[in-house]
Amino acid sequence: MSEQFTQGRAPSSLRKFTSPEMATDQKKGRLTEAKTCKACDQCRNRKVRCIMDSQQRSRCIHCIKRNETCHFTQTKRKLRSKAPQTSRNHTTSRHHIPLVNSWAEKACIQPTLSSLFLDQMLENKGRSSILRDNFALLRASDHDVTSSSLAFFTERRINSLSHRLGNDRLRELVETIESVIRSRLLAEGPSSISLITFGKPSDTEDVSLENVRLYINTYFHQLHPIYPFLDRQKFEDKVFGPNLSETLASSCAFSALYHTILALGCRYHEGGAFDPGNGRAWKLFQVSLGLVSDILIPREALMSLQALVAMSIFAMTTCCLQIDEVLLMEAARMAQSLGYHRALSNGDQRYKDTCHRTFWVIYYMEKGMCFQNHKGSMIPDHDIGCPVPDVPESVFEGHNWFLSAISFGRILSLAYTSLFSVSAAIQPPESYYAAIQNIEARLERWRSALPEQYRPGMLSQSHKPHVVPYFSSSFHQPSFKMVVLQTKFSYYGLIIALARLEIYIGRQNQSPSQEKARRLLMDTARAVVEESKNIDIAAYTPTFILAILPLGALFILFDFVIHNPMHPETLNNLSLLDVAAGHFSLLEYKSGGFVPASLLTEFAHIARQYIKDYGRNQPQHQQQEEAEMQEREDEEKGAEPCGIGSSNVESTLAFEDSEQLAQTNNPSSINDVCLQDDIMEFWEPSNYLHYPVTADTTVHGSMPENMMAASFNIQSLFGFVVPEFGHDL
Repeated sequence: MSEQFTQGRAPSSLRKFTSPEMATDQKKGRLTEAKTCKACDQCRNRKVRCIMDSQQRSRCIHCIKRNETCHFTQTKRKLRSKAPQTSRNHTTSRHHIPLVNSWAEKACIQPTLSSLFLDQMLENKGRSSILRDNFALLRASDHDVTSSSLAFFTERRINSLSHRLGNDRLRELVETIESVIRSRLLAEGPSSISLITFGKPSDTEDVSLENVRLYINTYFHQLHPIYPFLDRQKFEDKVFGPNLSETLASSCAFSALYHTILALGCRYHEGGAFDPGNGRAWKLFQVSLGLVSDILIPREALMSLQALVAMSIFAMTTCCLQIDEVLLMEAARMAQSLGYHRALSNGDQRYKDTCHRTFWVIYYMEKGMCFQNHKGSMIPDHDIGCPVPDVPESVFEGHNWFLSAISFGRILSLAYTSLFSVSAAIQPPESYYAAIQNIEARLERWRSALPEQYRPGMLSQSHKPHVVPYFSSSFHQPSFKMVVLQTKFSYYGLIIALARLEIYIGRQNQSPSQEKARRLLMDTARAVVEESKNIDIAAYTPTFILAILPLGALFILFDFVIHNPMHPETLNNLSLLDVAAGHFSLLEYKSGGFVPASLLTEFAHIARQYIKDYGRNQPQHQQQEEAEMQEREDEEKGAEPCGIGSSNVESTLAFEDSEQLAQTNNPSSINDVCLQDDIMEFWEPSNYLHYPVTADTTVHGSMPENMMAASFNIQSLFGFVVPEFGHDL
């Protein structure tokens, strides 16, 4: 009986394939289950029992008798989809307008990179490579999109905008900024920026015991809840113990940590400066810089790692843009060398928690920096196994902001790998869209879990009675304000990157989703400018919050104003450009002229003057647009349509927008693209935004031929200097 039962089964060589395997239907995006039939094709056609031969395990007895091929077919069947689980934490209020589409949570496709670009190069040695310039934050390319949230100008972009403006003011402004950057970036001619050195200072700054207590207490109130990597009790026991002098002399790591903590606290008491080499805080920090070699060369230890983390926090501001990457990358390397990314077996629980705290602080700092600098992370997520410890000092309003920062770092890591890496650049548009939906779904779940009052992604609706906006004075703890600002600006930076990528991918196929991406880009830029009123214009504010993201928002709004002069939202965008200009003027004033940010106020002047001139010449502009539209219709009837890079591409895209995007007035069309009333307000077809995407739009990749007019590195505008290694290389 047992033998007869065995003969009635599929051959052993095939039984290993009978276990269900999960697969994704690439065309329909559905999960399927693959199984091998237990009867061969011949027996199934004859509707007879398929009995395997005891000697030839690969063929049944019927196929052997008839000398036929015994083939077992694999079948696929669709799996039942589980009902979505809802949670009250994931519920989005209809009284607010989130900047991310909640419908993205319904995406069922889990995008994965089929293969790395490296694998393709190894298989095909003749395959051309993908060139990316990592020297600068911004570079012009026609085939790639950057993860950086900054906008920039290329030569073709300047020509296009100058043609619209009817003058060369924009070109002159860019060239003026470029001349400042060349003196800072390449050190050509006299430069007022001091090069940062890792030498020990000739004299040490004396700090009284009273100020030591003040600076340390300030640090733990202002920064420790954001970066909780220190055990305060153990640190203060050493600082205020009887053997401080001996400890500082014998431990280079503790001395570097001690002086950096003092420097961080000193910056909140008029000791900071925007430029390197100045201020009392810098003198304290220079002591730590002189000890870097002593920290890196010996065997790694927790104290050495904590010193690097503290120095990396100090280097997030304008005075240290020369070395911010160096310190944080070394910290990431050392943390993994110590094994803190995995669960520790040695030491008491308090020591383990401190080690794991330190690693997770490095994790979300490094993920954010790499994403903004368009570089791959040094920390592989698939090799992390350490737990996230409880951090009571990072809990505000009942929410764990430390865990929230780690979760956002994970989203940034996924976004870079699936959307902005070299291997992501070779995937088809369908995979891009699936990956974007996956990131948006994760991002919306993360955003919805935050306290509603401090949740990012809400447009300004302070005039509505049900919305209670927060103010700087409403924060009970000084560090909570920076926590909220970092959370919101990190969110906005990712949203800008996703929106620009989606616009770029769909540039050849204008659709309602393109309009949503354009509006999302504009709304996010406006939210950044509105939020700038809560930024402290001070030396201790991170550069990304102080200048980088507001500058990206300014450029985005400038583009929207120039390309949409008659749009109902243009006047609001002009007002926000003035707000951004005021922010940068105040930054130059507070920095004593070190940050030449007032140059950027000219963008607001150019945009406002253009709108005035456009209003005076509106009949002439209308005639020009009608002529261009007629020319396009003639081309459609006879000649081939113009290409994306042609001179009348803007009018062509505008016409296509009015034709195709008007479909959103149809309720069925709205259901198709999931334009929900609680996400976006209804606009008339004439109000759709025009934001052309051509080969010279915000992208990232190869080195441009003309550095003078092609692009510029925004980091250098705020003090980034690359030492000159020689011109003969």
